[in-house]
Amino acid sequence: MVPLHDLSWGRLTPATLWAELDVETRRLAARSVYSPDWDDAASRAEANEAIARALRFRKAAVGRLPIEKRIDYLARAVHPDDSLVGTMLRALHLTLRKQMLADFLAALEIPQQDGVIEADGPLDPPDAALLRAAVSRLLESYPRTDVELYLASLLAMDPGVWGDLAEIALPLA
Repeated sequence: MVPLHDLSWGRLTPATLWAELDVETRRLAARSVYSPDWDDAASRAEANEAIARALRFRKAAVGRLPIEKRIDYLARAVHPDDSLVGTMLRALHLTLRKQMLADFLAALEIPQQDGVIEADGPLDPPDAALLRAAVSRLLESYPRTDVELYLASLLAMDPGVWGDLAEIALPLA
């Protein structure tokens, strides 16, 4: 993955972030969609449909492909839209990196359960001082590349809430 400080923050979208990821990280994200820990048939259908479009296959044919083949197609041949990238990144983080998400949200005093935000309405942008401290904690506790991808994912998927990450995370990178 491109280091956090090298990303173009002003134009960061899920699809542009995906384009910067290395193939192994893309595979992890794609594999997470098909993981038994990610019990979301709609996500799998979205991924299968993207493969079918990209390869000009019928959806039924994609459904018969081995999971590893679908993962490889998603990682290498499909140019996913923002929706599918968001799905794959959420699946990656919520299946393999739940504790990191839970720690980050707890540091921000955001109600959550296993890394999933529990909010009754739209989330307000977190306090900048709390955000800076939460980012620092993550960088002390988790691999830098995992933290960078998580922060970039948050910013790409919801810049209205996480926009301050561009200013806070860049000096730490």
